[in-house]
Amino acid sequence: MRRRRSDELPRFETEPERRAWRARRRYPYYIGGFVFVCWLLYPRHGQVPKTGGGLEINWLNYAYSVYATDSASLCHAVLVLDALSRYGSKADRVLFYPEHWDTTVESSKDRDSQLLVLAREVYKAKLHPVHPLQVAGRTKEQWVWDETVTKLMAFSLEYYDRVIALDSDLTLLGSLDELFLLPQTPMAMSRAYWTDSKPWPLLTKLMVIKPSLAELEKFKRRMEGGGDTTLVQMHRYDMEILNERYEDSALVLPQRPYALRTAEFRQHHHADYLGDADEEWDAERAYKEAKVVHFSDYPLPPPWYMWPLGSLEEMQPDCGGSHEGTCAERRIWKHLYDDFRHRRKDVCKLLSVPAPDWASFKQQQQQQQPLYNMTKSEDVSPTAAKVSDGALVASATS
Repeated sequence: MRRRRSDELPRFETEPERRAWRARRRYPYYIGGFVFVCWLLYPRHGQVPKTGGGLEINWLNYAYSVYATDSASLCHAVLVLDALSRYGSKADRVLFYPEHWDTTVESSKDRDSQLLVLAREVYKAKLHPVHPLQVAGRTKEQWVWDETVTKLMAFSLEYYDRVIALDSDLTLLGSLDELFLLPQTPMAMSRAYWTDSKPWPLLTKLMVIKPSLAELEKFKRRMEGGGDTTLVQMHRYDMEILNERYEDSALVLPQRPYALRTAEFRQHHHADYLGDADEEWDAERAYKEAKVVHFSDYPLPPPWYMWPLGSLEEMQPDCGGSHEGTCAERRIWKHLYDDFRHRRKDVCKLLSVPAPDWASFKQQQQQQQPLYNMTKSEDVSPTAAKVSDGALVASATS
């Protein structure tokens, strides 16, 4: 019988050796678990964010649209982009501008190119050079043109599920991203709640659009025939054709908080804005809850002008007839104008346009019949008391 060699004898492991061997066997499991956890936690490309309710939203399907037809409106469009950035908007941003402009900054005075680069590089806007849309009207002396209809280019963005088209003569006070989640509809707009006509006409300051090239072509054909001269002069033709198209079908957005206007702070009766005749007006609350404020204080010049001498005393809120002190309405109203001018200077590096002669400007404005901008006569504040700080008049350069 063959004797067992010494190297064939059974081995008897000690307890420390056995524990070390078992630990080595677990290493692959530890590594595999670590890799799996990292895979779950690592943000993958194209990940779709969720809302608080768990609804998956791909923000790449949505966009804000602004437009510019001249240097002033370019600055104001950039101010809107700045506000969207500050309020954390998640959707894309699109800026339409005249195709003969470029993004080559040739000098420190080339403000248009500088602002286009600012929009693209800082505010992440997608730049779309286009031939501005136009509609013509005829006066006794000359042809007049309106290029504000360029806002309708938002209908061309068919690669988005929904687009929010914004005018630039407004101030954003909050995010509007929730409007992308409205029920499906071709158009959503607020109404001009301050007008006498019923139903109130639809406003084009903020439009939630289902993009459609077919709709855009219909509007273009409509514009080729020209427009009412008064509407063209007042830059109201877009309201005319959009009301014709969507008056009976648009989803109506509430004016609270999407259509507050500066003139509301100058009025004495607020039931139409509040939507409840029994609700008490609170200027501070109205301002805090608003998300969009548009400037509408006919015949006052727009906010990129300095106050004409005498206009501030005449047009500012009268604080319920008080000739002394101030009130929330007056503070908020003046702040909205001052804030616009300050942002224009800080973001666009542009000072305000010099103040026109108040009497001449007012007469010029009153010669044009404002269709949708008129406030009910019984609601307009009478001439307010003069204040000690007087009118702010300053020259400006661009």
